[in-house]
Amino acid sequence: MPVRMNATRHIGCGSLVTLVGAVLASGWSSSAHLHAEPFEAIGAPPSVLAPANVSGRSLGGARVLGDRVVEADAATGGAWAADDGGQAGAGEVVGDSFVPCFDANGCGPGCVGCSQCSDGGCCADGFCDPPGLLQYFQKWHDKGNACWVGRVDALIGWRNAPPDRPLVETGLNTLPVVNANGMDSPAAGGPRVSVFRFNKCNGTGWETTYLQLANWRSQRPLAAQSQKYALAPPGFYGNSNTQNFDTGNANLGSRLQSLEVNRHWCHGDHVRFLAGFRWIEWQEYFSLTDTFNGQQVITDYYNTGCTNSLYGGQIGLDAILLTLPWMRFDSVIKAGAYYNNGVQSSLYQSNSTGSLISQAVTINQSPLSCAFVGEVGFTGVVPVTDWLDVRIGYFGLWLSGIAQPTQQLSGQVLTQPAGGTDPTSGTINANGGVLVQAVTLGLEGRW
Repeated sequence: MPVRMNATRHIGCGSLVTLVGAVLASGWSSSAHLHAEPFEAIGAPPSVLAPANVSGRSLGGARVLGDRVVEADAATGGAWAADDGGQAGAGEVVGDSFVPCFDANGCGPGCVGCSQCSDGGCCADGFCDPPGLLQYFQKWHDKGNACWVGRVDALIGWRNAPPDRPLVETGLNTLPVVNANGMDSPAAGGPRVSVFRFNKCNGTGWETTYLQLANWRSQRPLAAQSQKYALAPPGFYGNSNTQNFDTGNANLGSRLQSLEVNRHWCHGDHVRFLAGFRWIEWQEYFSLTDTFNGQQVITDYYNTGCTNSLYGGQIGLDAILLTLPWMRFDSVIKAGAYYNNGVQSSLYQSNSTGSLISQAVTINQSPLSCAFVGEVGFTGVVPVTDWLDVRIGYFGLWLSGIAQPTQQLSGQVLTQPAGGTDPTSGTINANGGVLVQAVTLGLEGRW
């Protein structure tokens, strides 16, 4: 019977008793040779989940308790075996308590008096606790050769201004003071969350990603001045640009959200092809409030909002560009054609007649157009542990063939001529486009 030493190569108290017993036993058996092995030579102990039985069956393997390795002798049954009449009750004695072990099926803890234990079932002559939810997921994970990857990124993004469209000018010299292409927005923030499931055998996998960037807002106040303001030709909603006003405020807001599901195919060690389905929603609104201070204070309010719901397929490439000892650089490029369900709603309110008048129109066209969406990304990945990385990178998204509110102002008829009774009317077009760029910072975990 070998004697185990601890890491400092000194025999512990328990080992000393064993040693004395072995010396005495050697007096009766000359063939037994006493020798000591260092702790380092023991090797990794078997898992506590290993099957352990008695009465002619193999017993459970060793466990590390403190700085000692304890084990059971299969020939003698060991001190761990419970006296259960020959039925499986594998465990160990720690102090004065019996600690049962798990069985081979992952059920546990095993109960004294149980002859067998199946997943979620009871024993013939006792009860065994079913495996926990985390144990179930672990077994499912191992069985499928799966590798899961989770990413959480914070995005700080900017959008470019809408296409050219003069909005407000000075009435005297007809100089444009507000143009849609000058309404750049400050940064907006939002999350991006991704979950990947890859097959460790062939590298194929699935991806689900959701992102949102919200609350872009650009404001252009028009302070009072000696020269009156006027709407830039051809006006808004049928209003003539000859209507002067003293002060005003232009406001442009927008938000983006996206959900995609992609299938990945591994091509070598550094490239994965992808294809999938994506939904993107781009919302944008424009408003202008103006005030004329004369014998009567006249206020006009113009508001147009557009929603583009894009549905389509995309293809792309996910590649590792460069690998360094302490960092790697990933890249992704995607492109696709999309069905655009476009909606625009316009509202005009004014008290120019003495009482408040309000006219509105909503136009929905599906499909409005065939839109295009392209995405590109570059990310630097720094490993923290073997399962956790820090990510910092660039994200770019281009949308074209979408409806934008500043491009709809000339297509609505909401102001009736004096005494007119014609109904309101409107149109919608998809001649807009937007570029979104963002800095990303996040974490990636693998399990």
